[in-house]
Amino acid sequence: MGKVTIKDVAKRAGVCVATVSRVLNNNYPVKEKTKNKVLEAIQELQYQPNDIARSLKNNKTNTIGVIVADISNAYFMQIAKGIENVIQEKGYNLIISSTDENPLKEIEILDMLSQKRVDAIIISSCNNDGTFIERLIKRGLPVVLIDRRIKGLTADIIVEDNYVAAYDLVSQLIAKGHKRISIVNGSNFVSSGQERFEGYKKALEDNCLKIRNEYIFQGEFRKEVAYTKIKKMLETMDKDELPTAIFAANNLMAEGVMAALFEKNINIPEDISLVSFGELSTPELIKPRLTVVSQKAFSIGQKAGELAIQRIDEDGNLNRKNYKEIVMVSDIYNGESVKTLNDV
Repeated sequence: MGKVTIKDVAKRAGVCVATVSRVLNNNYPVKEKTKNKVLEAIQELQYQPNDIARSLKNNKTNTIGVIVADISNAYFMQIAKGIENVIQEKGYNLIISSTDENPLKEIEILDMLSQKRVDAIIISSCNNDGTFIERLIKRGLPVVLIDRRIKGLTADIIVEDNYVAAYDLVSQLIAKGHKRISIVNGSNFVSSGQERFEGYKKALEDNCLKIRNEYIFQGEFRKEVAYTKIKKMLETMDKDELPTAIFAANNLMAEGVMAALFEKNINIPEDISLVSFGELSTPELIKPRLTVVSQKAFSIGQKAGELAIQRIDEDGNLNRKNYKEIVMVSDIYNGESVKTLNDV
């Protein structure tokens, strides 16, 4: 037998070609009995649909592009798992790319995904200029922002309450008697970094504590950068001036801070307390377990996947007033990494 066609499947199942097409594309109700006949015929004949031809005909590739800022970060991989959990059930595949916090690389990836004709893009952007994404949206490509806002860009977005969560976490440190609190922040060029830093500052201000520049470090959301900055602080700052607590603004930077402290034989929390925005990749294996803002990465991914599919189904007919902004409320997990000081 030569190449099996959709007509062969229809003949074997005793249905018309249109019915087979509906089963393949899952875009029109088909009776369960009829659907099973078609699926049996496909299996018996070992029919393989031509995905390229189908995508050209339907103007769909059943593919969603996901762009994360750092693929080595367990937080972003949990988001990706949440997205996959939703979209695979709907017959979509995933293309995952990482920008490594590089805005130029981000634009290249966006262009690549656009050329591959993905049906939607879900992105955690490291770029504070939304011009390129705006062009894609105007062309009818659904784009869902996750984790980070882009100033001036109107789009669907799912973020966490970075400001409030950071404020609450630092306020807990202050309530336990800490006055010299350092922050290892990510980047002030992205919204999550800005908001967490503002939450840190506001907590200090509301408790009449001075904001000291020597306690503020830019860790670029990277473990190695945080390690280098804290190691230098430990080597150059007088012991009596060292912070009593450090707030790492993401999980990777928390790992870098821990590495620097351990290297200098500084114990957590006996010598310096440590808190993090986001859980470490294997928190149960790390002693002491950190007090952290517990992020809802998997749920963010699920909601992003649902929203992307909703926009695909709307076929680009989206009024700007209907864009959604979903803010996920974060919880604080209290571990054993914060010392209560005697002068509370």
